[in-house]
Amino acid sequence: MRAHKSLVLVLSTLLAATAHAGELRVVNAGQDVSDANPQASYWQKAPVETVVLTGQPMITPRPATTTTTTVQVQAVHDGQWVAFRLRWKDPERSGAGRLGEFSDAAAIQFPIKEGPPPPVFMGTKDNPVHIYHWRAQYQDDRLKGKPGMRELYPNMAVDLYPLEFSDPGHVGRFDEAETDTFSPGRASGNPQSFVKTGVDEIYAEGFSTSSVQAGNRSVADGRFENGEWTLVIARKMTSDGGSKLESGKKGYAAFAIWQGGQGEVGSRKSVTMQWIPFDVETPREARR
Repeated sequence: MRAHKSLVLVLSTLLAATAHAGELRVVNAGQDVSDANPQASYWQKAPVETVVLTGQPMITPRPATTTTTTVQVQAVHDGQWVAFRLRWKDPERSGAGRLGEFSDAAAIQFPIKEGPPPPVFMGTKDNPVHIYHWRAQYQDDRLKGKPGMRELYPNMAVDLYPLEFSDPGHVGRFDEAETDTFSPGRASGNPQSFVKTGVDEIYAEGFSTSSVQAGNRSVADGRFENGEWTLVIARKMTSDGGSKLESGKKGYAAFAIWQGGQGEVGSRKSVTMQWIPFDVETPREARR
């Protein structure tokens, strides 16, 4: 086991140090980019970089194929916010819901500490990473409301489903504290137990250490059309306790894509095998 972990660490370090296929430019948009609008005019200023992905290695069973081989990436900022636009092919839109159904998803990962980045696979102890994880399911919940059990399983039969009585329309409605009795995760403040708004912010220090952060300020908007997702994730350039992007400085990012309709969830995904460097353009550079 120790030999296996050492091999993973060495391989990750080598991959992070290899030559990069391309370098992103985070263009100064000269206008507010915090709306996460995939159709905004400022995307015309941002060059497109093709980022190569591969099926997640070092899991069992390893994916037989790479479902998403490339993702088209653009990036802009306004001095306060930075936005990344991702475009990738997907044969179907998957929003999950029922048991055994999984959601299309995407993630962007950044190092937290300054200096050389950690191994690209979720960082290491004392050298963590900051991940922004969007899911189509979360976006659907925000726009349409989280579906109830009777919507997901219309033919189900139960005597009582307590969470339904948080609906003001029910006689004998439970208050929030009483409803939480039947949702211990929510009662204990677990961020994963609450309705999502689109993006999770996650800190990690290696495999199996992901920790969802409460109270994030990131936003996202994904559009699916003609077999392609166009997704924008926008975040503050400076995050308290998290990663920081600065005008005029270099940074690093890594990307992951899940195709829920192909059974991808958790570690089953397509990922970048190395950090992608980027330069954050200054206002002076934008005027040239």
